[in-house]
Amino acid sequence: MAVELCLSTRLTELLGDRLLYGSETVELNELTFNESLIALYFVPLGSETVTTDDRALRDLYKTVNENEKTLNIIQICYPDLSDDRKYFDELTNDVPWYSVLYEHAEKRIRLRHKYHVGNAETLLILNDSFLEKIHTRNGLKLLSCSGKSFPWTNLWNETICQEALKLSSSNESNKTIYGLYFSAHWCPPCKAFIPQLIHAYDSIRKRFQFEIIFVSSDRSEQSYNSHASSMPWPSVPYSNTILRQNLTECFNVRGIPYLVLIDYNGNIITENGRAEITEDPDGLYFPWRRRFVYSLSSRLLPKLQRFPAVVLFIEGDQEEELELAEGVLLPVAQQIAKTRSNALYDLLFFIAPDDCTSDTLRQFTRLTDDTAPLLTLIDIPMARISVMEYGIHITEKSIMNFVLGFFDGTMKFTPIL
Repeated sequence: MAVELCLSTRLTELLGDRLLYGSETVELNELTFNESLIALYFVPLGSETVTTDDRALRDLYKTVNENEKTLNIIQICYPDLSDDRKYFDELTNDVPWYSVLYEHAEKRIRLRHKYHVGNAETLLILNDSFLEKIHTRNGLKLLSCSGKSFPWTNLWNETICQEALKLSSSNESNKTIYGLYFSAHWCPPCKAFIPQLIHAYDSIRKRFQFEIIFVSSDRSEQSYNSHASSMPWPSVPYSNTILRQNLTECFNVRGIPYLVLIDYNGNIITENGRAEITEDPDGLYFPWRRRFVYSLSSRLLPKLQRFPAVVLFIEGDQEEELELAEGVLLPVAQQIAKTRSNALYDLLFFIAPDDCTSDTLRQFTRLTDDTAPLLTLIDIPMARISVMEYGIHITEKSIMNFVLGFFDGTMKFTPIL
C-alpha cells in the first residue's frame, strides 16, 4: 500500500532533518550512517529515569567501533505528559551517539509507537540504512547474555523462524502462511482457545496453504506432551529449550495464548491472531492483513492508541449503513495510501457504528456531541482530536479535503487529555 520513498526522504520523515550528536546538532543525509548497523535505543523520559545505566551499551559501542564505524546508535527519549527539557538534556548531553532532537517531540512519540515500544528501555537493532529490517528487540537484555554475541543477527526472524518452519510438513511452500502458537497446559485461556483455533485451522486450510507450529511455555515435559496431543499441528520439541526461548524473545511474547502469523521468510503478517480468530472464527478474512477501512470494534481500539485515525461515526449498525459509509470513505483511504504515505506512521480509517465501542471512544476523546454522521480525526498518540465543521455534507470530496488538512498542517485540533 505504501509509496516507496528515497532514502533521504524516509530518514527525514522518521528522524527529522537534523540529529543531536553529543551536544552538537548535525544535518542528516544519506551518508550519515554510511551503511552501518543501526540500533534504535528507546529511553523513557521522566524524573525517575535520569539515572539510566548505559555503561554496557557504551562499552559495546566503543568496542565495536574501535577500528571503523560499523554501529550507529540513535537514542529516542520518548516523552510522556511530564515531558521536560531538563531531563532530556541529562539523558543526551554526554552520550557518544546520535539522539532525535528535543524539538521533534512528535517524531519521538511516533517512533515509539511505530516500533511497539512499551514503558521500558528497548534496543532495536536494524540492519539497513533504510531502518526497516529488525534483528532483535532485546538488545539490552542480550548485552548481559553469555554465549550470545553482538550483532545478534541470528536471533531475528529469518534464522530462528527457518529452524522452526522445518518442523512443518515437507509439502509446504514459500506461499505458505505460518502461525506460531505460544501456549501452555497450565493456562486456562489457552485451553479454551484451542477448540476455536482448531476450527479456524480446518476451515482456513480448505482455501489456503496454512500451518501452525506450537511453541510451548509448559513447565514440564509431561504437561507439554499432554497439551501438544490436543493439537493437530506440529510442535517445537520440549527438549529444544533454546529454540522455544528464542522464538518467545524474537516475537516479544509477553502473554499467552498468543498467535502470530508469518510468511516463509519470518516477516510478520498479523500479530494479534487470537483476536482475529475470535472475531472471524471461520477465517473468512484470513490472513487478516491491513485493510483500507476498518469497522470499529473493541479489539481494534489498541490500533487507535498507536496511530492517527480518521473515524466516521454513523447513526446505526446495520450492514446497509456500513456499506454506505464505506462507499465514501474507501476511495479516500485508497488515494491517501497511494499518495500520502509516511514512513513514521500509517493513517488509519474507521467506520464507527452506533454501539458501546463507539460510545467508549467518544467518552475517551471527550467527544460529548453524539451527532451522527460525524467525521473526526483522532490522534491518541498526540492526545488530540479534530472534528469536521458542522453543516458540511459528508461526501468523498469533503472527506478528502478534511484529511488533507492533516497532512498540510492546517487541521485544527483540540486536546483530549
